[in-house]
Amino acid sequence: MSSPRLPTILCVDDEPTALTIRALLLEHAGYKVVPAPDATAALKFFKSQIIDLVISDHLLPDLTGTELALEMKLARPFVPVMLLSGVAELPQGVEHADVFMSKLGGPAELLEKVADLLRCSRVSEGNYLAEIRCDKRIEPYLWNYAVQRQKPAEIVSWGQAVTEDAAFAACSEVMRDLNGWDNRSL
Repeated sequence: MSSPRLPTILCVDDEPTALTIRALLLEHAGYKVVPAPDATAALKFFKSQIIDLVISDHLLPDLTGTELALEMKLARPFVPVMLLSGVAELPQGVEHADVFMSKLGGPAELLEKVADLLRCSRVSEGNYLAEIRCDKRIEPYLWNYAVQRQKPAEIVSWGQAVTEDAAFAACSEVMRDLNGWDNRSL
């Protein structure tokens, strides 16, 4: 029997000490961490692996955190992005991130926000698993869903709905259709 997959967090910071401390904190809390020293490396990891959450410093050498968040949201809009910064005021483009947090917030606040961003509903049917998350950045809330094949793990469909029930219905329909196609190929 296989153990459940740990949530994978892509952690981006150009300061090696801050990146190491944040990674250790998150690993101690039970998460798998993929560290990246800059936005270029982060985008490479983001496009090549299943990432459940991104935590990025805002001031990076190659892109700002808000620019990185925009690139990631264009590629996979359902993956939550948290920006961290030592600056007190909200940077331009912060609306592309799901959460903006001051580095002064401390480890307890960081872990609380991580847990909230990773909270999602899951439903499975046949060979597929769907995750549904609420995007609270806009009013009214928007429900994002992603359907992925269980083996090999790959995202095969994603979308948005205006209610949680509608997102569940859409996921169920997609999984039924995909399972039907899988059965036809046998």
